[in-house]
Amino acid sequence: MRAIAYNTRMNRLFDKSIVLACCIAAALGLAVDARLVAAFCLGVIITALAEVAQGERARRASEAGSYVYVIVAVFVPSFMPFAPLAFYDIARRVRREHAWPALGIGIIFAFALVADLRAGALTTRTLLLTTILSAAATLLSLRTAQLEREQERMRRIRDGLQERTLALEARNRDLADRQDYEVELATLAERARIAREIHDNVGHQLTRASLQTEALRVVHANEPGVAADFADVKRTVDEALQLVRASVHALNDNAADLSVQLERIVEDVRSDGGPQIELEVLAEHAPANVVNCFAAVLREALSNTMRHARAQNVTVRCMEHPSFYQLIVTDDGEGGIRACSRGVAEGMGLGSMRERVEALGGTFTAGPRAGAAGWRVFATVPKQQGDEAR
Repeated sequence: MRAIAYNTRMNRLFDKSIVLACCIAAALGLAVDARLVAAFCLGVIITALAEVAQGERARRASEAGSYVYVIVAVFVPSFMPFAPLAFYDIARRVRREHAWPALGIGIIFAFALVADLRAGALTTRTLLLTTILSAAATLLSLRTAQLEREQERMRRIRDGLQERTLALEARNRDLADRQDYEVELATLAERARIAREIHDNVGHQLTRASLQTEALRVVHANEPGVAADFADVKRTVDEALQLVRASVHALNDNAADLSVQLERIVEDVRSDGGPQIELEVLAEHAPANVVNCFAAVLREALSNTMRHARAQNVTVRCMEHPSFYQLIVTDDGEGGIRACSRGVAEGMGLGSMRERVEALGGTFTAGPRAGAAGWRVFATVPKQQGDEAR
């Protein structure tokens, strides 16, 4: 925004420099007296104040000064050559619904030019150049104002497109995370189905074989050789049964390596010119839904930090407590600025993180850090009874 305002001001200063040079050329040949010097100085001062005026009252005062200068030029011919500067400032703030004052002062100025021409107060060359310069300065100011309005419109369109792009990116990330989550759930469901099939079929058959072998060993207890053979068979069946039980437990275990998942996300966003990211994970395994939730929250938090904050350091801590899992992401960037400018990205990004955490019965907060610069994302997810027993 500052760069755009600076470019706009420089464009107007360039226009006014051209108009001033032409005004000086129109004044050549006139006698240099106190009135001409005063006209030059006042014209430059008024047009300069129009550029530095801040606030509605200051702009109105500057516009009134331009009108007063033209009125003075009507009665004092020495002010005529520098009147185009005032017309430039009058034209830049003219609106269609308030154009009558500007048209009126222009008509009065035209009659004054004709009167000065008849009275011989100024040379024909000076009056002709003043007329041409006044019209040219007005048109140049209107053209520059139109360009400024078009730039403002294009800037709004660009900002709108950028917000939509950020919203679409956030939506795509959310959809991708949800897709990964659904694939993970489908994988876990299939593993659970296979585990049930093995447990209900193979496990039961092996248990039956073990019992039958033990029964045969007891029946042939008076035959040491045969009993020993049945005992060996029973040990083999029991070992196979233990392996099946271990396989079923492994297939039915929905725990995932939380530290590996978070480390992978941190490595993906690390860069040479980016902030230093410190990761500390005090939880080895967690349920798949908790891992997916924390992975999505960390990915979105780091993405927001890279896009909206000029952070130098980012700290990621994930801890397992007796009754809940906790994830904290902090940075030392411009938290206040980010809070005012995140716009649509907040609705998509922070809203998505909050929904994921609250869907697991957890709590989620995000905002500027208390007593320090930067941003803080805090998420906790309670443990289920199955997690504590695991």
